[in-house]
Order: sequence, then structure tokens, then C-alpha cells
Amino acid sequence: MADPGNKNETTSTTQPVQIREAPSAHARPDRLARQAVRAASLGMFLDGFDLSIMAIALLPLRADWHLNAGAIGNLMAAALIGSLVGGLVGGRMVDRFGRRALLLPNVALYALGALASAASMGLTSLWFGRFVVGLAIGMDYPLVATVVAEYSAQGARGRGFAGINVAWYLGALASTVLGLALLAIGPDSWRFMLGAALLPALVLLWLRRRIPESPRWLVRYGRRAQADEALRRLHPDWSDLQIDQALTGFEGTRRPLRDLLRAPWRARLALSLIPWACLDIVGLGIGLYFPLVLRMQGLAGNNTAASAINAAFLLVSTLGILFIYKRLDRWGRIPLQFAGFTLMSAGLILFAFGIAFHEALNVYAGSAVYSLGTGIGPGVTAMALAVEIFPTELRASAGGLATAVSRLGAAISAILFPRLENALGLANVLILMAGVALVGAWVTRLYPVEPAGRTLEALEGRGE
Repeated sequence: MADPGNKNETTSTTQPVQIREAPSAHARPDRLARQAVRAASLGMFLDGFDLSIMAIALLPLRADWHLNAGAIGNLMAAALIGSLVGGLVGGRMVDRFGRRALLLPNVALYALGALASAASMGLTSLWFGRFVVGLAIGMDYPLVATVVAEYSAQGARGRGFAGINVAWYLGALASTVLGLALLAIGPDSWRFMLGAALLPALVLLWLRRRIPESPRWLVRYGRRAQADEALRRLHPDWSDLQIDQALTGFEGTRRPLRDLLRAPWRARLALSLIPWACLDIVGLGIGLYFPLVLRMQGLAGNNTAASAINAAFLLVSTLGILFIYKRLDRWGRIPLQFAGFTLMSAGLILFAFGIAFHEALNVYAGSAVYSLGTGIGPGVTAMALAVEIFPTELRASAGGLATAVSRLGAAISAILFPRLENALGLANVLILMAGVALVGAWVTRLYPVEPAGRTLEALEGRGE
């Protein structure tokens, strides 16, 4: 059965379809719309901050609590398991009750989990605190992605997704710098690291307080008057005609959740779920342990050096995202995702050879190629594809499901990585990870749906 939202899925050259959303395709986003996207970006900042600070906090925590490989794996998986649950619950709530439903509650939940983690007195309480943090982050992922997709102009969605992923890496870099500074405190420095996320969480609460509901969601649920009001707040310079045209363009028949398992949406679901899962299996499996790997392989003389090297490779990924920032909407998601996964695989193989033959230069070169591939490809495109290619009433649910599946893969990777390293050796584990990256590239080519240059309504098969 042909995909109604993509008449030519195998290319990224589909011409933009001009439907009644046209005003937003050409108008510069107004102040409140920009604020909505910035608030979404800071949500990703929190996720990058949290996951990366945990990688550094593990250095003093491992020594202070004498953690073995099994305990480390279980602890590092706690937030990922929380994100799995949060993605499933949060995505459905955002579609059922609106985009504003979780804007503030999940940030408050994040702050509570950060404080509980910092104050924990044993592995059980720390695991619970990390689970709560992950739960909040998982609920935020489909919300953030949906806000960027629905509040950005047609020709700026790619830049919006690049921006929120830059925010993720800025959070990771900020936590690395902070972690380096806090290491000097001593064995209890990990408590200060895990509690430090409270400040950006409070800033996020302030930024999100005035964001209006998504006009698309309001129209789809029959609340046209409220959608009119929301559009006037987001775009105060629009004329009555532009408002009416946009609202008419957003209309459509609501589909039930089970439609995600029917043609043509199930093929899109595969494109949404599998590459993002591959990204997290590889990226979080390696990212959570990279500073520790450097120390244990003798590639960094101390914890500070390991954290600094980790920051350097995070910067490489950030530069990759900045490179595609203005190109993502012209080059397309599919070509960049395929290229990114291919580079990730090549980098991991080079990394593995460096470990096997004790060649530090290959380790660093492989890490740089891998990091660049992540930044120019799936580090941005996986989240975009998880929401852009689905209908308004199923968008956050699909994004939440993709979040859950990706975090399931990441949790399994976090649990198994130290165990597999002990059993197989680091080089062989890296080769396995390279194979997972190639699976992501293959699925990207197998089910290509290109959102670049197309309205969200055209992608769901209306207006063509």
C-alpha cells in the first residue's frame, strides 16, 4: 500500500506541498514561538547534563562505594529504565491531554529525582533517585520533539531539531566542566554533581510557564476558538485571513493509536524506532563509560584527564551539529542519518583496532570519526524522524514509543557493556557496536521518508 504522506519515499528531493499552512512557512517565528523552542531546548540541556555528569560522577563513586561491574551496570541503567517508562507514559499523555500537560510537572519531577540522588545513602536509594530523574527525562523527550515540530515554521524545523541537540551537547559539556571542577572536593564530589541539575531545572520552569497550547492539537481535538487564541499569541502580526487559513490547514480526522501498527504507518514506525534504538545502544553504551574506559586502558593519567578528553569528543559532535544546522532542511534527514551511522561504524572499528594493538592515535582518531558521525547524522535526525512523519494526534505517542525503545536498548547496553568487556574484551565489544550502527544505516535506507521541505500536514497525506 502506498504511503499517503510520501509519494516518493526513496529520494529527498520532494517538492514542498503548498497547503493552507503557508503563512508559517514564510513568516519569521514570533517571540513566543521562539521562547517555546528555547524552553524545549533547555529540556534537552537537562538530559545531556544528567547523563554526562553521571559518567564523571561514576569516577569518585566507584572508588568510594567499591562498586563492581554488575553494580555499575545496574546503576547506570536506572535512569535509562526510567526514561523507557517515561517515554511510554509521557508520549500518550501529551497526545491525549495536550502539549502543556507535562511542561511543568516533569521538570518538578526531575528536580525531585536530582535531590534524591544527591542525598542517597546506599545503592537502592541512589538507583531510585536515578530512576525518577530518568522518568522525568523520558516524559520530556516526546514533548520536546513535538513542540519543536509544531511550533517551528516549515522551513525551520530542521534547524529547530539541530538546535535542541546542540543544547543536549552543551548540557553534556557544561556538566563535564562542572564535574572537573567538583572532583577536587573529594570522595563526596559525586553528590554535588548529581544535585547540581537543580539550577537549570528551575530556569526551565520559569521559561515554560507562558507557553500556549499547540494550535494543531487544539484544532484536531475540536477546540478551534482556543486554537485561534493560541495562534494570535504565537503570531501577533498575522492577519485574520492567515489565522483562518492556518487553522483550516490543521483540521483532520483523528486516528486511533492502533493505526500505528497498520500500513503505511508501521513502516514509518520502523524508521522511527530502530535507528534511534541503534543510536542509543551504541551512543549511551559507550558515552556512559568512556571516561572510565580511558582510565582503565591507561589512556588518561587521572580522572581529570579522562573527563577533559571526554569533553573534547563531545565538542566534536557539537561541531558536527553546527555544520548541518543550516543544511538539514536542504540536504534532508535520510542522507545525513545514513552518512552519520556509516561514520559511526567506521570510527568504532578504528577505535577497536587502536585498543587491540595499543595504538592511542587510532583510539583518538576513531573516537573523533565516531563523534563526528553522531553529530552530523542520527544525533539530530533520529529524534526528528520520530515525530515529524506522524499525524498530530499520534505524534507524541510515536515519539514516546521511540524514546522507550531507544532507552530499552540503551539500558541493555549499559547493563551488558561492563560485563561483555570483561568477557570478550573491549575491542570485540566495539566491533559489536559498529555492527549495531550499520543496522541503523540499513534501516534508514530500507524505509526512507523525507520530511525536509514538506509541511506536517502533507506528511500525513493531506493537501496532496
